[in-house]
Amino acid sequence: MPISSRSTPIAGRCFGLAYLHVMDGLAFGFHDLGEPMTLREFRAVFRGPLMGNCGYTGDTAESRLAAGEADLIAFGRPFISNPDLVERFTHDWPLEPEADQSDWYMPNGPAGYTDFSAYESATVA
Repeated sequence: MPISSRSTPIAGRCFGLAYLHVMDGLAFGFHDLGEPMTLREFRAVFRGPLMGNCGYTGDTAESRLAAGEADLIAFGRPFISNPDLVERFTHDWPLEPEADQSDWYMPNGPAGYTDFSAYESATVA
């Protein structure tokens, strides 16, 4: 399906939104129900603030922002295992691996959201 016919419903229904949050591309929840739309395609039809989300690294987020494809990028999963994600990006510190899904929202007793530590190194006191 051409982009113009796929994007017409979006363009016609986005008036008055504070922002549009886009789960960009194939990184999350795609079920082969059609061709995924990207931030670039949404930017072509939505003039308000555009938030991208899904599978971004610090570098890929910066590149989308620099290209004007998004006004902000949201991070979900990386924050779970990296509660200091902003500091890690700022200082180019390594990220912890993605947390197991059982630690996300499940009541697993003492394990879960609060078990992930901030970055520590010999230079960070």
